[in-house]
Amino acid sequence: MKHFKAIAAMSLNRVIGDGNKIPWHLPEDFKWFKEKTTGNIAVMGRKTFESLPGVLPNRRMLVLTRHPRVLVRNHPEIFGQFKEWRGGKHLRKPYQMRFTRLDGNPHGDLWVFKSLDLIDPKDFQCEIFICGGAQIYEQALPLCEELFLTVVKREVPGDAFFPPFEDNFELVAELRDTPEFKILHYRRRG
Repeated sequence: MKHFKAIAAMSLNRVIGDGNKIPWHLPEDFKWFKEKTTGNIAVMGRKTFESLPGVLPNRRMLVLTRHPRVLVRNHPEIFGQFKEWRGGKHLRKPYQMRFTRLDGNPHGDLWVFKSLDLIDPKDFQCEIFICGGAQIYEQALPLCEELFLTVVKREVPGDAFFPPFEDNFELVAELRDTPEFKILHYRRRG
């Protein structure tokens, strides 16, 4: 049975972001994220998507937003001058869409959904990773069977925090331990 997995990085004080930016620079962890998600699906909220330098290559990206017009307006380099998107047999406005795929997009495979409950892991053949931000993790962790968590070994200031998960997940492996961070693999209890 297909299920969601989450992949995240948090500091010792649970910070995952500050001002829509990651408050640390750990190239080894970025490499780990790339290795884990390449060839798979990365699900993220609009703000997390906007914090990236662009569409992540070699991944299908599913962006969750209740405000698709903001996404289109903020990223004409990706969406062009779309006033309406094609969906099914008729033209519809973005907020009426269950999802939209930008076929032939030179920026990669990008889909836009208005809600997480419209994404069914059984509809996809590869792994689906929940990649943030805080609101998306909070919604998705109850649906995830696995969590890959990088713990940055310091406290940092921030305004976005990883939600509590410890009561529902158990540690199954420590995948890496470096002086700056460690990567832990959790599975849902029961």
